[in-house]
Amino acid sequence: MKNIILIILVLLSSCGFSQRQNNWRDGHVELDSIPLTAYEYKERGKRKSANGDKQGAIDDYTRAIMVEPTYDTAYHNRGVVRADIGYYKDAILDYTKAIEINPHFAASYFSRANAKVDLRDNKGALSDYSKAIELNPRFIDPYVNRGVLKSEMGDYEGEIADYHLAIKHCEPSVNLYNNLGRALYALERFKESAEAYGEGIKYFPEDYRLYYGRGLARKRLGDRKGACEDWVKSSELGCTQANILLPLCDEYIKEENDSLKKEKESANKIE
Repeated sequence: MKNIILIILVLLSSCGFSQRQNNWRDGHVELDSIPLTAYEYKERGKRKSANGDKQGAIDDYTRAIMVEPTYDTAYHNRGVVRADIGYYKDAILDYTKAIEINPHFAASYFSRANAKVDLRDNKGALSDYSKAIELNPRFIDPYVNRGVLKSEMGDYEGEIADYHLAIKHCEPSVNLYNNLGRALYALERFKESAEAYGEGIKYFPEDYRLYYGRGLARKRLGDRKGACEDWVKSSELGCTQANILLPLCDEYIKEENDSLKKEKESANKIE
């Protein structure tokens, strides 16, 4: 009899554990004694999420849905919080429901794609990123994330193509130019890499990553002077990696000075 009870307890524990693998917390959510509107619950959920109260945020988004079952934003926001805490399957269910309610909800396609990446569903993620772009061609994040995913899948030309599409259709983004420069550098297209970083610098002259990256590309092109100028600027803007490379510039400056000295000495001898 004791063995039977033990087996039952083990089974119950196992079942309970499995259920909690994909749910932040099981429990009944009730409305306030004086219920708020769906919008008010949604806004309170946003505040709770921003303050780190993830469970409280989930509960308030659930309340918003209880008041208004077709509230697409509440489903989307609840999905975002669930994804933040690692419950990607639950998040996908919420994003999917938001999309069912509003098939033009580009942000939900984008967020669902991110969750699919975390679950290693790369094919599904690519499809969702593409749908988000189709619905809103000026939405830059799907281009960037789709490019990063293509890179991870070995499609480097596809990655670069996505960044160029984003440049064509969207507002400038420092991450976009940094990613493009890095991708071109990885393919040893150093001239294009330096140009991409340079374009980014026009829009974002205070971002040290762009100077650092262009410096690397310039060095590979044999432009040590340009590389050093970029690394010095990057260092001034706070890049610790650039600091490591500055001794190379000291060596370059010494070589340049020695060369100028020799040229001057030769000129004096000729005179």
